[in-house]
Amino acid sequence: MAASSSGEKEKERMGGVSGMTGLGSTRERLLSALEDLEVLSRELIEMLAISRNQKLLQLEEENQVLELLIHRDGDFQELMKLALNQGKVHHEMQALEKEVEKRDSDIQQLQKQLKEAEQILATAVYQAKEKLKSIEKARKGAISSEEIIKYAHRISASNAVCAPLTWVPGDPRRPYPTDLEMRSGLLGQMNNPSTSGVNGHLPGDALAAGRLPGNANWIGVFKRQGYSEVAVRQCLALGTNIVT
Repeated sequence: MAASSSGEKEKERMGGVSGMTGLGSTRERLLSALEDLEVLSRELIEMLAISRNQKLLQLEEENQVLELLIHRDGDFQELMKLALNQGKVHHEMQALEKEVEKRDSDIQQLQKQLKEAEQILATAVYQAKEKLKSIEKARKGAISSEEIIKYAHRISASNAVCAPLTWVPGDPRRPYPTDLEMRSGLLGQMNNPSTSGVNGHLPGDALAAGRLPGNANWIGVFKRQGYSEVAVRQCLALGTNIVT
């Protein structure tokens, strides 16, 4: 009778538990099913032991407990299948999360590159607009080629076009003496008849070789001032035309 009363209580408890199996997470449902299987197994073993010791037949109660045990075992197997499927889904979700993180990193990298490209394009567009403005301004104030040639001739007449070997950017010296500087310098003073040749001129070959009256080596003088030998020889060769 004790076994019968305990079996009824167990049925009541199992009915309450079965009503709650649909609630909670899969883990909680698996743990609940395991607890039910454990309780039902103990109950069935106790009933079998009592029946053997007292030689009483309680087939109806044993069958009920066995049916409950089989039912809960079926529920447990279904929950195990569900748990396995959820595990696969979980792994797939983790793989997708990693893929999303990778794609997000790629998107951020592309966004950074696009910003850099945007800055470069903005700078290029600004420069292009400025150049178009300059072109438009040049078209409105166009200068004839003759004026440009006259201006270039005027620059070449008053400025040298060859730099000494030691000349560097920022050097205030001119490349070599211009016509005006040579006329006002020592070569220009050679027009004095006391130091010049016939009619105030020096022989062109002597000037080109750098041999002047009084054994003065003007090439060395100009080279020490930073002028190239070729430029000085060219200036000296033009001395007959410069000195008047």
